[in-house]
Amino acid sequence: MGLRTASRPHRPDACPPVPRHQPGHSPLPPINKETDMLIISRKTTRQRPRSFLYWALCTLAVAFSSIPTASAQFKAGIGGTVTDSSGAAVSGVTVTVTNQETGKSQQVTTSDAGFYRVSGLAPGRYTVTATFSGFKEQTVKDIQVNAEEVQGVNLTLQPGDVKETITVSAEAAPQLQAENGNVSANITDQQIHALPQNGRDPYELLRLAEGVFGDGARSGNGNATNLPNTGGPGGSNTSIFQTENMVPISAAGQRVADNNFLIDGVSVNSLGFGGAAVVTPNQESVKEIKVSTNAYDAQYGRNSGAQVEVVSQNGTNVYHDSVFFKYDEPGLNAFNKYGGPSGAADQRVENAFRNFGGSVGGPVLKDKLFFFLSYEGLHNSSQALSAPTYVETPQYRQAVIAARPNGNTAKIFQTPGIEPRVLQALTPSCAGFAPANCQVVNGGLDLGSITGAEGQYVDFVHDSSGGGLDGKPDAELVTLALPNEQVGNQYNARVDFQHGVDSFFFSSYITKLNSVGADTPVDARPIGDTHFKPLNTAFTVEWNRTLSPTLLNQARFNTTRFSENGVTDNAGANYGIPEIQVESYPFGQPRGGAERQETSPGIFAQNTIEGRDTVNKVISSHAVKAGIEIRKEQDNNNLLGGARPLYSFSGFWNLANDTPIYEAINTDPRTGAPGNAQKYFRTGDWGVFGQDDWKVRPNFTLNYGLRWEYFSPLTEHQNQLSNIIFPSPGDLEHTKVQVVPQLYNKDWTNFAPRLGFAYSPARLSNKLVVRGGFGVFYNKIPDAVFTNTRGNPPFFARNGLCCGVTPGLFGPGTGPFAGGTIQYVLGSSNSPTSYPVNPALAYGIDPTNGGICLHAGCNPSGDTQVEIWGASPNMEVPYVSEYSFGVEYSLPTHWVAAVGYEGSAAHRVTRIVNQNFLYTAGPAFAPVYFPMDDVNANFNALNMRLTHRFSRGFQTEIRYRWSKSIDELSYGDSACACGNQTYPQVLKSERGPSDFDATHYLTWSGLWDLPIFRDRKDWLGKVAGGWQISGIMTAHSGFPWTPVSGACIETPGGPGLCPTRPVAVIGTPLTGHENDAFTRPGGDFPGGGSKYFVSNPDFAHPLPPAIGRNSFRGPRYWGNDLSLAKAFGLSDVKYLGEAAKVEVRANFFNAFNQLNLQPFLFDTNATHSDRGTFGQADAGLAGRVIEFQARLSF
Repeated sequence: MGLRTASRPHRPDACPPVPRHQPGHSPLPPINKETDMLIISRKTTRQRPRSFLYWALCTLAVAFSSIPTASAQFKAGIGGTVTDSSGAAVSGVTVTVTNQETGKSQQVTTSDAGFYRVSGLAPGRYTVTATFSGFKEQTVKDIQVNAEEVQGVNLTLQPGDVKETITVSAEAAPQLQAENGNVSANITDQQIHALPQNGRDPYELLRLAEGVFGDGARSGNGNATNLPNTGGPGGSNTSIFQTENMVPISAAGQRVADNNFLIDGVSVNSLGFGGAAVVTPNQESVKEIKVSTNAYDAQYGRNSGAQVEVVSQNGTNVYHDSVFFKYDEPGLNAFNKYGGPSGAADQRVENAFRNFGGSVGGPVLKDKLFFFLSYEGLHNSSQALSAPTYVETPQYRQAVIAARPNGNTAKIFQTPGIEPRVLQALTPSCAGFAPANCQVVNGGLDLGSITGAEGQYVDFVHDSSGGGLDGKPDAELVTLALPNEQVGNQYNARVDFQHGVDSFFFSSYITKLNSVGADTPVDARPIGDTHFKPLNTAFTVEWNRTLSPTLLNQARFNTTRFSENGVTDNAGANYGIPEIQVESYPFGQPRGGAERQETSPGIFAQNTIEGRDTVNKVISSHAVKAGIEIRKEQDNNNLLGGARPLYSFSGFWNLANDTPIYEAINTDPRTGAPGNAQKYFRTGDWGVFGQDDWKVRPNFTLNYGLRWEYFSPLTEHQNQLSNIIFPSPGDLEHTKVQVVPQLYNKDWTNFAPRLGFAYSPARLSNKLVVRGGFGVFYNKIPDAVFTNTRGNPPFFARNGLCCGVTPGLFGPGTGPFAGGTIQYVLGSSNSPTSYPVNPALAYGIDPTNGGICLHAGCNPSGDTQVEIWGASPNMEVPYVSEYSFGVEYSLPTHWVAAVGYEGSAAHRVTRIVNQNFLYTAGPAFAPVYFPMDDVNANFNALNMRLTHRFSRGFQTEIRYRWSKSIDELSYGDSACACGNQTYPQVLKSERGPSDFDATHYLTWSGLWDLPIFRDRKDWLGKVAGGWQISGIMTAHSGFPWTPVSGACIETPGGPGLCPTRPVAVIGTPLTGHENDAFTRPGGDFPGGGSKYFVSNPDFAHPLPPAIGRNSFRGPRYWGNDLSLAKAFGLSDVKYLGEAAKVEVRANFFNAFNQLNLQPFLFDTNATHSDRGTFGQADAGLAGRVIEFQARLSF
């Protein structure tokens, strides 16, 4: 997918990150206000729609008018078996479970098997009391219940008077998980407040969970680093205000897009990108996070990766408040020691984040009604540096203005804000040029001079210097200033209410960001600065009803929304200037004008509406639950940015003459006007499950269940959806595009069995637990795989017009402006829809195949070749089999050791492939992008863990994983070329280590309250005590990578494919793994790639690859993030309470300023064997970052 063809000069950015497609030429109809509407009915309306907030508030008002108001919404519980001293089960025992924070109690009676279960508990500490006539009262205090997890508590009653009480503390020994076979971990609020997290983002700690891989690495400018060759919106680049936070983690060897994010039991997943959350909760609002990588409970669905369950903070019977301020200053940070092979200056993180906020929570009615509120704000004004890049010089711009004063390029060069923000000039090089076409001069590179006349094409193939070298600089190598400003606000509210047998709960997150930054792809020109002001919201309501001591019903409803209007947010931007770029030079593509993307500007309105109901019932020794969940998703985006054209020029001299080789523009093929980019896509899913946790014996639990899931195929609310139809498999030549009611057929067969167990041998006194399980999980395919169909005929056309050249340059019939179809124009205003209509793009729809006519009315016959996106009608849902087995053993003094095996096997996983590579195409459609469900993957790992539970001020956990992950493609979940295959026509040739495979992976986290006056309550303890050290160490072996070259090959379908893998290995490289092996010239390949590999010599008769995908390993990673805190007690301050304190904390990310290198990514200088910097890392990761925080809690 997205690979350039060799049969003609390439189309720039053939398959860009998400929609980077083509513009249009005349005003669009007025923007449809329905993008701001939450559409529930499939009927259209002519009324002005209400805002989303209006509908959300109405929904909440109805919910709260019919029920009192809010309390628990949790899925955790306590359960076990009550026996007498002989081991016999005791039925009829009254078991009372009390929350030690809120005082709320729940009472149940043991079944005839002596079994009890209390569900719907919040995470926290509990007391369990058992009473029965003829036995002493048994009480267990300080039972730690983790989020969304059942804690086993078996009780043994002793004969005696019921008025006698036996009380024990659960803190005496670590509590092992003996209730299920899941592989999971819990991140507590104590860890969230103590461990260092970039941007105060709690999701940064997900990598500490068992079965999860991630390194928390940051790029040289401080942004989150994706796993290798993974696309998407990025991680916590803007703290918790990241619009779609795609956390770079892999669970049990699965793709990033397979992760699932929930807050308070309901989805906050992005509609477009799998594995991304549209809400990132602030630290103050999080009570606990549960992360499951193998969850053998049938309640879990939608995705097979990490199940991330955030439980928000609730109010208690005691008022608690907090205020904080966090300070980042670039001057405190260290440079990263490596600027890349070009010798660019070392880089440091320039973020100047100022985070501030607080929280307040407590009772409204003691034991009945509680509230919790939190807020976090962000201010950031910073400036980063770009990587070294070539831009045009001021001398070149002035030469164009002087020579072509009436030309469009000259007008663009006179537009305010067109000059790039040059920060530093570097030493340029003529590498790759013929000596006659380049010379280094004062101020840059002399590449030639203007020649010919305006509108006259220059032959760039035979002589790239135009009128010849003139001693004046035309291009310069520079680093650019990238200014960035951000203001963010997040508001969180939660209310809990208990009313008899009913409890109610409401929570909300409202996140608003106002961001403006330099547009790096267009060389940081002020004209390209883009404002981004998204609003993300999540509202949740739950009603729990205890129908009997053994029967509980939980009903949840929520709405999640992401919205942003890029048109009004960028009212001052000049979209009447097209994007221009210059190609055909060895150093890349200088670009100007605001970056052209379909999403820029765009109007985004994405809604998720979800309802769940779960019934919990205890029957004898069985804890049974069954439930249903329904989720409706609405993508009402209007991506009108493609109405603005992009022009590409072969060299500076064609740019000067207004003679582009290529134009990209989106139009309505029936009129030639900009296409209507407003779409109302609809998807959704249903889930039905049944689960039984069977207490076979007090020390043996069997978990089994079955889940059924249905993912509805993509539809469009106004029937504006089309697909390409194959008359028979593989017959691309005779395909037809036609309007369809849905993109692919419904699949009703997704049944997912689950089985788990936990066994604790009685003779080992509950110190050992053996656990394991097996389960099948289905994955929702991200909408981004399908939504590019918005550009298909007959409603729309993504035109890629090529090739404007000198007459006959590319053969008979080729010539200027591609036969008159390319129209190099400017807009009549600042609007992206102000470009004139191109009559050559208004010839209508071909009735024979649904293509776009090349001539008016298709007479004579023939079609304009256009890009098509579609899907097979038999598209199947990906599924994963997961399995694990492990043991956990309680050691003395609060230590626990664990060792286990974890594995997964994924099938029918998607990859996006240009079908023209596989089959011979007709003249109407190319490229044709299809998701194919034929990728397989497997993962096997040995997990080892040593944990010290928090005791006497000390807590630590060490995790080591030895693993292997294998697949044919590691990321195929959106329209992105970042994970391209090099030989897609033979899928088995692509099988190799996953791009994110790391054989060895180690994390070590912990916190330690230093014993310096730790237990002193006097003034000395308050002033000199209160010290804490915490931190996270992460290390892993290098990621794999694939050597490639620019040699293109002819595919079975005809088009050229590149880059490709070498066809022969002729040398033995070195095998270094230290940083020096990837920073010295040539790296492990002294003398350059040509001494080790042979590229494909024959385009028409290609040889198969001689090396496998991901055959080499890149640089290792070693990171240390530390935190040092000092708390000052304030218990003597009136009204603040005994626990009041001010904590001053310093966080040190990459504390020892360890040099870590950027992974070797696909199709970059580091992996191209035919480039001069092959084998050298392209850049270093971030140096040390220091930040300070003060937090008052009382």
